Amino acid sequence: MKLASTLLSSHDNNRKNNFTLIRIMCAWLVIYGHSYAIQNSINMNDPLNIIFKGSDYIGGFAVDAFFIISGYLVTASLLKQGAAYYAVSRILRVFPALFICVLLSVFALGWAVTSLDTHAYFTNPQTRKYFINLLPFINIEYLLPGVFENHSDSAVNGSLWTLIVELRCYFLLMLLGLFGAFRNKIMANFTLLALFAFGLFFYESIPFLGKGATIHWPSLSFFFLIGVFFYINRDKIWLDPRLAFLALILIFSSFGEKWFHAIFPMSFAYFIFYFAYSTPFINVDKKVGDISYGIYIYGWPTQELVAYLFPALHPKGNILISTAIVLPLAYLSWHFIEHPSLSLKNRFFQSIILKKLNTSFSNFRLKPTKI
Repeated sequence: MKLASTLLSSHDNNRKNNFTLIRIMCAWLVIYGHSYAIQNSINMNDPLNIIFKGSDYIGGFAVDAFFIISGYLVTASLLKQGAAYYAVSRILRVFPALFICVLLSVFALGWAVTSLDTHAYFTNPQTRKYFINLLPFINIEYLLPGVFENHSDSAVNGSLWTLIVELRCYFLLMLLGLFGAFRNKIMANFTLLALFAFGLFFYESIPFLGKGATIHWPSLSFFFLIGVFFYINRDKIWLDPRLAFLALILIFSSFGEKWFHAIFPMSFAYFIFYFAYSTPFINVDKKVGDISYGIYIYGWPTQELVAYLFPALHPKGNILISTAIVLPLAYLSWHFIEHPSLSLKNRFFQSIILKKLNTSFSNFRLKPTKI
């Protein structure tokens, strides 16, 4: 039997890919991973940690996958459609659903479970402070007054911090494009290499990205950078089942090893793209929609609520109950908030001003260059 092999670039504009499926799986794996931290009634560790040997936990790997896919897809959007379209797309993708999630966290979840009376809760400065999460570009606020105070982690939504990193990555990528970093492949690869090298030692000094960074930011930024790298060099990357199998071997053999950080990221990224484009297509978008973002932003607060209602529950029970609640929430979020918001892009760009703006920012499209 002949093994099929295709260039990654041959899948440009191919909507029959499994990225939505991967993102949904990863969003659920974040719920799985968080269950052992949130539902601490039983002193148990995630059994998968035995496999990973301390390299990370399953939720961490899932978020890494999010950033790899994001880096790849948003680079395609930027270089094909221009900076203005890119910026509007990113805003419409992130903020409408986040806006509803934050409001529900304050006015429904927080109000229902707080130990304070209604007046004290809504007049507390901490409640007003929580609304900074509507614009998670600078900082994230985790607490609401009197909410989940006795939990091992009292954060109302401990997942939102990754949005800061992602939004800043989006912004920095657009700036690099506007300053001509992607005019040809040589310049693009040099920029990525320089950014990686600089970030290894001086991450805090990277404009717009390093300020206020925690120890987790560099890793996620690196995985985003890998996604950008794969898109820039997609005409040189072959998707081959033998290489995918090798990548899988390298992934599992790297757990717990000193060379984990040198081997895992690229192997993991390669396997993701192989799975997305070279395995049988499952049309999740048609069946349920892209509910991954909804699962992600509603997962943590739902799990905290389940732990609040059932403090003696096993982590696996938290996973089951939370999943049963989150999936309908994510479905409603996609079909009534996220998808309708994204459909507004075309209306925005019927504006003559935005058309001219997008045209003026579209002079940095990537031009293939021999290396």
